[in-house]
Amino acid sequence: MPNALTIFPTDPLTRRVGLALLLTMALLYLFTLDNGLRPDELTGGDLITHQYAQVEARPSNAPGYPLYTIGGWIWFRLGRGLLSSWVNPIQLLSLYSTLWALAGLALLYLILLTIFQPHRPAATPNLLDDLDALVDSWLPAVLLTAFHGTTFFFWYYSVTTEQYTSAVFQTLLIIWLAFTWDEEPRDLLLLTMAFVTGTMLANMVTTLFIVPPLLWFVFSRRGPTGPYLFTYLKRPTLVLQAVGLTGLPLLSYAYIYIRGAQHPEWRGQGDWPTTWAWFVDFLTIQQGRDELAPGLNWQVLFTDEFPWLMGWELTWPVFLGGLLGLFCLSWRRAIFLSSTLLIYFIFCWSYRFGNWFQVIMPAYPIFTIGFGAGLAWLMDRFATRQADRRSRPETPTSPLFRRPAGLLISLLLVGLLAFRLVTNLPRANQHDRPGDTGLDPGWAILADRPSVPTLVSAGFEERLALEYLTRVWGLAPGLIPTAAGDFIPPPSVIDPVPGLYLTRQSAAAAPGAIRFADVYPQAAGEQLIELPVIPPTRLPATATALELVFGDSLRLIGWEQIEPSPTLPASVPLANWRLALYWRADAPLLLDYTISVRPLIAGQTIFEGDAPLIQDHQPVWGVYPTSRWTPGAIVRDVYALDLPPQAQPDAVQIVVYHAVDGGFENVGETVIDLRSAGNNQQ
Repeated sequence: MPNALTIFPTDPLTRRVGLALLLTMALLYLFTLDNGLRPDELTGGDLITHQYAQVEARPSNAPGYPLYTIGGWIWFRLGRGLLSSWVNPIQLLSLYSTLWALAGLALLYLILLTIFQPHRPAATPNLLDDLDALVDSWLPAVLLTAFHGTTFFFWYYSVTTEQYTSAVFQTLLIIWLAFTWDEEPRDLLLLTMAFVTGTMLANMVTTLFIVPPLLWFVFSRRGPTGPYLFTYLKRPTLVLQAVGLTGLPLLSYAYIYIRGAQHPEWRGQGDWPTTWAWFVDFLTIQQGRDELAPGLNWQVLFTDEFPWLMGWELTWPVFLGGLLGLFCLSWRRAIFLSSTLLIYFIFCWSYRFGNWFQVIMPAYPIFTIGFGAGLAWLMDRFATRQADRRSRPETPTSPLFRRPAGLLISLLLVGLLAFRLVTNLPRANQHDRPGDTGLDPGWAILADRPSVPTLVSAGFEERLALEYLTRVWGLAPGLIPTAAGDFIPPPSVIDPVPGLYLTRQSAAAAPGAIRFADVYPQAAGEQLIELPVIPPTRLPATATALELVFGDSLRLIGWEQIEPSPTLPASVPLANWRLALYWRADAPLLLDYTISVRPLIAGQTIFEGDAPLIQDHQPVWGVYPTSRWTPGAIVRDVYALDLPPQAQPDAVQIVVYHAVDGGFENVGETVIDLRSAGNNQQ
């Protein structure tokens, strides 16, 4: 075996190759980093739960992952100050997973490097030695690490917001520390392993599957006076230090209890008499226990999902070769890693109807390590045979004899890496996905620029998007989304909310929610309807004044074009031309009028294909018919059309009509010259 592992290798070539590997993987992950949300992702699940937990320092899904969540909370706040100009909050949250992934790959590279590293003199190698070492050790280690980094599950969880890459890092750190301790048993390494074990208890507890094999690996090693179990038992101070360091990370669970006590609304569904009762129930992970071993029997022991999905994920050569290759390590290391896999297999067979494909992620690099050990064994056998055939005096693992095998191994790994890249890039790439429209309803509402603080009664998808944009994105502070037809602030809101809005979707879902005797609806924009309790009586300064009469009592007293919001994402499907009209009734109106708006260019209607671009609806998106108007109050009405590119209307035709038996009857019409605006900015 080579010398003990080092986190910061002294060999310049090792550092340069390793840094180049991590930089390449970082660029790949940045290129494919998640930057949006599908509508279904906003409704619940681990991904959105972790995001809210890291943003608001709230418990994540059971048992809370306190260390990971606290670290994510710190990362999010630091990142908002340092990286907000380059990444959006979703990317920032996803980068937290990327950091853990890169740290895990760095450890995997170092472990694989010791497996492929040839036995060379300690003297500074010449150029030929460097070339041979590059082919026979660094190149296979780099390619196999990159291969693991492009397997689907690892790649996907490296660019999205869940805790599984941190679990991979913890497992690899334990393996690295154990191998290092095996080279030179030191108290510091033992205590570090104890502390890392404690962090596993405070993160993804299934990573603890490696601990029983680890204890055997450490205690069974024979020292000068016998097995290390008896050596350590004779040192009670060291044992107490290890126990204390293992328990230290568990103090982070106090954060779960405190945050649960401060925010009962974060506890989830259920009824608990005390915070402590909730805390104990939360830590025992009732959902996970319910998913263990349902329907487990011999007839369904092997399914298309488990364990066959692992073979497709790692590729069958790596999956089977990794299992066999573990036994090319020293016998103690082989038992250490293979027994860890056995525990994972037993658990995942019992958990086949749960999230086993996430739980087993920390076991995947063990297959990669085993595959590397098998390849290194083949290279050694090739070198030995070549040396025997030529009767050369060089040692069996001389770089000069390993190089042909190293080239073949490298070509094999290049093929596997290319296969994983081509296969997984379309699946793992989370950047600019066409289905990432979950936030669009919220963006469309914010484009109407509601005044805050205010309450917005919204549809289900709109409310989820608004909650995310206000709480995670930090937009429109003071905007409080509620369910459709609900105009009561949540209990957490103490101060009165002066503003009140509802969306068009909410109005359609709860048509009887508006009490016209108490409010005076106004179209705030394309999606929002404002509900002021005092009737507007003055034209805003942004509008161009008019004095046009339709019929006996309906007056058009102003208009303005609404400019698009400069911060609105280009992907949000909103109309590119919007017009606000200001009406007033001088006397009660007995009929319900419909207004038709038709943009013109040089007196001609604009066409989209064969269809003229016209929009007709009753005032305020149909929710405020003219028969309900209060005389003297101004009513703001909005019309939105998506015009063809480069179309710039210079006028707009407005027609007012009402329905009659068998058709409709015009009340009046006019054409407004849009070039006469005094101020068209909102």
